[in-house]
Amino acid sequence: MIKRALLISIVFFTSCSILTPLQKSRFITISNLIESNKYTDAKEAIDDLVEDNESSEWPKTWFMKGLLCQTAYHEGISKKNKDWGNLYPDQIFLAYESYQKALSLDKRGKLEKEIAPKYILLANEYQKLGEQHFNNRKYKDALKAYEASLEVISSPILEVELDLNLVYNAALAALEGRNWERAIHHLKVLHKNDFSVNATHLLFEANLEKGDSLAAKQVMMEGISKHNDHEELVLLLTELLFKEDDVEGALKNLERIIARNPTNAKFIYTKGLIYQKNEQYQEAVGTYNQALKHDPDNPMIFLNIATCYYNMGVDIEEGTRTITNNSKVLEEKAKSKAAFEAAISWLDKIYNNGTQDQTILSKAYDLYKALRINDKAKNIENRMM
Repeated sequence: MIKRALLISIVFFTSCSILTPLQKSRFITISNLIESNKYTDAKEAIDDLVEDNESSEWPKTWFMKGLLCQTAYHEGISKKNKDWGNLYPDQIFLAYESYQKALSLDKRGKLEKEIAPKYILLANEYQKLGEQHFNNRKYKDALKAYEASLEVISSPILEVELDLNLVYNAALAALEGRNWERAIHHLKVLHKNDFSVNATHLLFEANLEKGDSLAAKQVMMEGISKHNDHEELVLLLTELLFKEDDVEGALKNLERIIARNPTNAKFIYTKGLIYQKNEQYQEAVGTYNQALKHDPDNPMIFLNIATCYYNMGVDIEEGTRTITNNSKVLEEKAKSKAAFEAAISWLDKIYNNGTQDQTILSKAYDLYKALRINDKAKNIENRMM
């Protein structure tokens, strides 16, 4: 969601550069033309000054060009006059370039107090333009406008704090435009300043999109520390480690987090899920039982324990196919039967729990069918209708 920075108010100052009477007269004329909305005439006068070798070195020439570009653009929007906003290509950006040229030529810094308030207004114009482009899904143009606003407010002639909401807007525009380099640049600023969990999440995702999983993991580890073991960040890092087949890393990460948050059932549950996905069913069941101590009525945990016992029973039965000793076969059959009975007992907890979660009910139905408990499967099916 786009965040709008507050408009910044600033006291307007005026100052005068040392000009000859002829120079003053020319600039007064241009100023009057701008104030009278005679922008085409003002443009002709300014272009003459810019093209002249001598007057093109006058700081005031470029100040007036910047003023014309900015004023005509603003008034063009206000009065819905498109011609005024198109005196030059990229007119609103040319305003900043012109002011910068003026400052570079103004060795004594006489124009700084005049340009400073113009910069504040200019930054706000860029922000509004960025919002407009973003809402119209022109993300490349939105990014350009937001970054222009950030550049203006970082000017040494201003004493304005960095607007992190504006940085966030620039990051969003870069993300939507799939410009991962610029997205990462802005999101790093937010991450460094502890802006939000979401900013850290987005930086993690941007690094993955760029193909840098090492940076993504580093960001997430920092984020977990910065944001007090936030669940979303912990689970994202765990998922990434598991996807990279780093089961040991995923488990160790969770163990560190659980040591700091021993009553958080979600973290313990996730550790059990890692064991289950890695087909370590005994370890998974033990871990799920630890999670139930802090979340005793969670039907998803019941379902996962039932699934683990079912899978253990299937594995045991498959193992008997290679056993030739009848007594050993019977012994293993007894173990598989016990595992299936355990699966049923945990499924019955879901059956009696009254949950309406369709995902859980659907999986419970499948397990009951696989275990040939058809009456309860039928009842579950009816509850899903």
